[in-house]
Order: sequence, then structure tokens, then C-alpha cells
Amino acid sequence: MSLQLLQWNISYSCKIDKIADFISSKIEGNTIVCLQEVLTMHKERLIECLAPSDYTYSLDYRKPGLFDGKNRRMGVLTMLFGGKIEEARVLERTVFPDRTLYTKMRIGDESVSLLNFHSITGVGYNKAKGANFASIAEFLHETLDLDFFCCDANEPQVDSIDVNDVKFWKANRKEASLIFGKDNVHHLSDPVQTDFQLFETLPFSYITGKTPRRYDFIYKSDRWKTKRLNFYYDESIKASSDHAMVVGVFDKV
Repeated sequence: MSLQLLQWNISYSCKIDKIADFISSKIEGNTIVCLQEVLTMHKERLIECLAPSDYTYSLDYRKPGLFDGKNRRMGVLTMLFGGKIEEARVLERTVFPDRTLYTKMRIGDESVSLLNFHSITGVGYNKAKGANFASIAEFLHETLDLDFFCCDANEPQVDSIDVNDVKFWKANRKEASLIFGKDNVHHLSDPVQTDFQLFETLPFSYITGKTPRRYDFIYKSDRWKTKRLNFYYDESIKASSDHAMVVGVFDKV
């Protein structure tokens, strides 16, 4: 079986019809779309425009509170094209459950499980970002049958093909390394670092100032082989996001 995964932080200030059009242009075969910074009105428009076979949305499980600001009104959305969602929930032990979404799906004869999450930033939340990573790392460590995770990590500070050379922002170094670094505690791998034929140079998905960074990830289990992995930065900016859409195609081993 071949499966396509699409990871994208669409930006809460995006033009949603442009976002929907770009997503639509990339849907091919069995596809899972994982999005972050999705407002409720964006979710509703995306479902209307794209008509997925099934979907789940984090703010349906952790609704914004009466006095919550906009930082608690940006959910994560997982849409499935070809298949049925069997189970979905947020990670209650995290600092921001509304930015996490675990989904178990039935696609043909295959059961596929995936975590979609959005890191909180390090500037405004200080140690909360690291605490959030620690709770997500715990989930990844304990969920041995997880097939994929997709995220906007807001990390690392310094990227590398060699995981030993990756450096994280100071306040979150220990906790971020549990997921993305040499101290990782889970069974999933980063195709950019393990499938050496994919890239001659490091791809990037976001630019801070003038510095290109790879903040957006698709990790996979060894049940899947990477067929291709593409970062669509220029096209994504034209579609009104500030992050690159990342699209991976994976074949079941």
C-alpha cells in the first residue's frame, strides 16, 4: 500500500480559499492531511471545499475557555482522503492539549496511527515549551504501534543531516532532544536524516529573519519506506502561509 502524508502550518491569518486550493492540488490516492494553526472557521471552510472521507479536529476535544485568547483558538486538523477514522483524542497530559491530535485510521486493510501536533513557541512561553515536549515524548515512547507523527516543532536552532550535530534553543534543549535529537525516546525516524538519497542539502520550511530553518517534520516507523519527500516553500508562501507544505509518499514494507 502507498500512502501520502501532507504536513502544513497554514497560519491563522491565511487566506483559506487559497490554502484549500493548494491542498486540493496535492491530494492523490490515499492521503492524510495534517494542519496546524487552524481556526474553527478555517476548519469548516476546508471541510466544505475539500470534502474529506473523514476528519478530526483538536478543538472539538479541548474547546477554548471563556477567557482564552487566540493562542487557545488555533487547533490542529487531521483530514483523511480514502478511509475512516476509528479513534481520535488530544494528549491530555500536555500543557496545550488543543495543539495535539492522535488519530487511528482504517485505510483499506491497514490500520494507520498518527500524531499531529504544533509546538508552542519558546519566546512567549519560556519553560512551558520544554514541558510540552516532555509530555509528547512520553506519549511517543509509550505508543509502540504509532506509524507517523507530523508537526511544526519551532525547533531546532541548528539543523543537520547528522543528528549528533543538531542543536536546540537553550530553554528546551533537553526536552526537544527527546523527540528530535540524539536522545530520542521513540521508535520513529526522520527521513531527511536516515534516507540519504532524498536530499543533497538540507531542506527548509520556515525563515526567521534571513535564516532558513526546518521546523516542519514527518517522522515514520520502520513499517514504511519513504518514496519521496518534498518541501514546497515558495508555493506555500504564495498560498498565504508562512511555512512550507511538506508532502511525503510512503510505501508499506
